[in-house]
Amino acid sequence: MAASRLICLVLLVASAMKAQTATSWPEADKLFHTDPRWLGADAAFSVDLGNNRVLWLFGDTWIAHPGSHSRRDASFLHNTVAIQNGYDPSHASIKFYWRSTQSDPHEILPNEGTVWMWPGAGIRVGNSLILFAWRTTPDKSKNSLGFKGVGWNAYLVNNPDEPPTAWTLKKIAQQDDDITMTCTVLRQGKYVYLFGQGGKGRDLYVARATAQHLAQGHLDPLAWWTGNSWNGTRTTRQPILHDVDTETSIQPDPSGPGFIEINSQGFGASDIVMRRAPSITGPWTTATKLYRPPESDAPDAFVYAAKSHPELQGASLILTYATNGFTDATTDDLTRYFPRFVRVTLKP
Repeated sequence: MAASRLICLVLLVASAMKAQTATSWPEADKLFHTDPRWLGADAAFSVDLGNNRVLWLFGDTWIAHPGSHSRRDASFLHNTVAIQNGYDPSHASIKFYWRSTQSDPHEILPNEGTVWMWPGAGIRVGNSLILFAWRTTPDKSKNSLGFKGVGWNAYLVNNPDEPPTAWTLKKIAQQDDDITMTCTVLRQGKYVYLFGQGGKGRDLYVARATAQHLAQGHLDPLAWWTGNSWNGTRTTRQPILHDVDTETSIQPDPSGPGFIEINSQGFGASDIVMRRAPSITGPWTTATKLYRPPESDAPDAFVYAAKSHPELQGASLILTYATNGFTDATTDDLTRYFPRFVRVTLKP
């Protein structure tokens, strides 16, 4: 009897795994190749602006000079944005934005001296758009990737229906915290939940604020999850997950009640993994491999930044990930350093 139960359990697990199918989506990938000057970026966070519009927030970006289509002489910006019209990326149009002074391109989220902003998640609440960003500086220490995080910022945009170059940006928070609350922003009822990663165990934390306060540009007071309750004291916070990427995403499960977490697992070559939970605070399942990006099997693989985009249409779950490399070859290889789409069919 025990043996037959074990066989049934194995078959059920195998059936559930087969039910999750993930495939590349080249028709949607074309969306990020429509501007001859925008020559690639990473990050690729998205925000539903309403009225069939999606905001994209990108990290390091190459912007070609007019008439050029080469990264060799392009400007290198730490953030740019785009507005997508239409929720299905395989049929949508898109317009990319960066600021310009005379002929020189500049970031949408401005640098602060030697500190630059890498955009994270964002959310629209009523007529307000709230954006979160990593504060980042150069790091020349041994074994460094050349940068280090020094906290995070939050910005209020009170005219989000205007072109991004006309936005009125107001910084409403600057936190010098090793937990950067930039991964995901999710509204549930009267609360907006912020997720941030940090700590030695690559832990994921969650805090919440009322949507009403956030729409008014008031991020404080934040209430942190302590493991069994919400508390306004930062020292009492406890992680909800371990071993997650800095660009982890969390969204409602489109195939049933509960929530889904997506992130890249691995450094260099990576897989996209998924976890599920009945509530935002868990308990979360162990990570299940959902998709192996083909770029992970190429020489000089650097695949990262997997996340989901719940506002997009065209599949039950839509993901993107970033492709890069560890050598100068990426500069000349225009097949790299553009976000890639993945379509996922989920079953409960």
